[in-house]
Formats: sequence, structure tokens, C-alpha cells
Amino acid sequence: MPSVDATLIAEMLDRHGAALALYARQWTSAADDCVQEALIELARQPKAPENPAAWLYRVVRNRALNAVRAEGRRNAHELFATEQRVARQPTEANPADAAELNDNLATLDAAAREIVVLRVWGGLAWQEIGELVGESKSSAQRTYVQALEQLRRHWEPRIH
Repeated sequence: MPSVDATLIAEMLDRHGAALALYARQWTSAADDCVQEALIELARQPKAPENPAAWLYRVVRNRALNAVRAEGRRNAHELFATEQRVARQPTEANPADAAELNDNLATLDAAAREIVVLRVWGGLAWQEIGELVGESKSSAQRTYVQALEQLRRHWEPRIH
């Protein structure tokens, strides 16, 4: 069997690259990555496979299926992490409340909204917030207090 060299890799890519990507797209949106990884794996082989095209299709299929499994694990992990984060929130996660909160936060100017989110939900210290937004910590605190006052005035009529 001949060895694997740049000529064989180029030939396989030219002849089969688009078809390999199409084949992988049946399973994953990362089809081009699967093809690239298969070509790299081919380049690492000490000897060329008997049928390089068939070998590439098998490797691309395996890579695509692995990508699907990895994406499923990642999605499950992200969903679990989100559920855990919501469970740790001091208030109930009600979609209607979340929409109302977003509406109320939208009444603040962008800088005040950023500072409120960083402090309340981000849990950052004043020094960290000041550095992040490019203000002194006392200026960030002042903006925060003013923003809370604005939100309080907006909410107060609804409470009474």
C-alpha cells in the first residue's frame, strides 16, 4: 500500500470534500470540522487505507455521530446548569415576572441598567463594577442608587 502524502490528501479533498461534508450534515452542523478531522486522521496513518474514499466516509460518519453525542451532552449540561441557577434564585422564576422585570429595566438608561444587573445578578463588588464600566466605584454606587430609586418610583404605585 502506498504511504499517505500531501498529494493523496489533496486528491481526497478535491474529489470527495463536498460530498463528505454533505454526508456529515445528516447528523451535525459541524460537518466541515468532521471532514477536516478525518483528513488529519488520514494524514496521520502510516499507510494509506486500501480504499481511502471509503475509509474517509467511515471516519467522517463516526466523527459526525460523536459530534451529535457531544452536543447532546453539552445541551443537557447547560439545561441542568440553568435549572440549578434558577433554583438558587431567591425569587420564583415566573416568565411573566421576568418579562415585567425586563420591561422595568428597559426604562433605565443603558449605563444604569448595566450597573444594576452587575450588582444584583452578577454579585460584583463596587470596585469591580467601576472598573468594568469605566467609572469610579463611588460613581457606580451613585448610579445604582439613582436607578433603584427610579425603579422604586415605577413600582410604588402598583404596590399601593
